[in-house]
Amino acid sequence: MSCAVRNLIGASVTTGAKLVDVNGSNGIFFVFPDLSIRKDGEYRFRFSFFDLKSNMSDLINTTAHIKARKFSEPFRVYSAKQFPGMIESTPLSKHFAKQGVKIPVRKESSKNQDADEDDWNK
Repeated sequence: MSCAVRNLIGASVTTGAKLVDVNGSNGIFFVFPDLSIRKDGEYRFRFSFFDLKSNMSDLINTTAHIKARKFSEPFRVYSAKQFPGMIESTPLSKHFAKQGVKIPVRKESSKNQDADEDDWNK
């Protein structure tokens, strides 16, 4: 008898957040800050948007209808030995973090380090 191992870790359900994008446009964004995948390989996420309707006095008869479904672009998950290193956080991620969204954002390298490296290369 084998035990099923979850490959996707973290919250796979979220609600929309009213945020402003990098162009200053208002929108509803669905953020999944803590998703991770245990096994290396090539993956795509499938997102489903549900319209949840419930009568608060009768929660057992809650209905959920899929309003939209979308697949992400393919992405690669690396094993610890093959991991090439962290990439810089996207401008959108940084912008959402400034608005209070709890997402990990990589800090930019200090300007002093860049200046030291530039001086070294002269």
